[in-house]
Amino acid sequence: MTVRQGMLDMIGTLRSYTDAGEADYAISGITYWNDEELQRVLDRHRTDLYRESLYPQESYNGGSVEYRHYYANAKNLEGGTVTYLETSAGGTVAATYALDTARGLFTFTADTGGSVFFLYGRAYDLNAAAADVWRMKAAHFAKAVNFSTDNMKVDRGALQENALRMASHYTSIGGAHNVTITRGDE
Repeated sequence: MTVRQGMLDMIGTLRSYTDAGEADYAISGITYWNDEELQRVLDRHRTDLYRESLYPQESYNGGSVEYRHYYANAKNLEGGTVTYLETSAGGTVAATYALDTARGLFTFTADTGGSVFFLYGRAYDLNAAAADVWRMKAAHFAKAVNFSTDNMKVDRGALQENALRMASHYTSIGGAHNVTITRGDE
């Protein structure tokens, strides 16, 4: 698998959340944590976005209202050609905007007049991905053993405990998730 260009910043962020080096260890020929493996973890926590509404934020320029900033409900968007905007009439918006992928903010170079735009792309739950990486690291550390010599004690089990603590931390700070409830009496 090749790492998608629009994922490089997000992979870097995930790497910083998880203290994942390029080659911490290998299992059955798979190196953990190269960019491809981190992208696989992120893809497990991906939401595909189809015609999601953007929300304009008005600003003032010399007493006039302008619409240059549009926010998506989703954060941590994949960059590159995967993410694009569509007009309300269904036409693709030319690249007349800058995208802050982490914040889900589209900043247009000119006033849009409050036009309606829809987002297509992919969003990622970085906290859930970080929790997964920490759980996988804990599983790897499970085989570590404690030992002591004459004047020294090595507590390698603390590595697993710390990894599980970090997994719990990232699970707890994750955002709300949508749940579909279906009535049984319909």
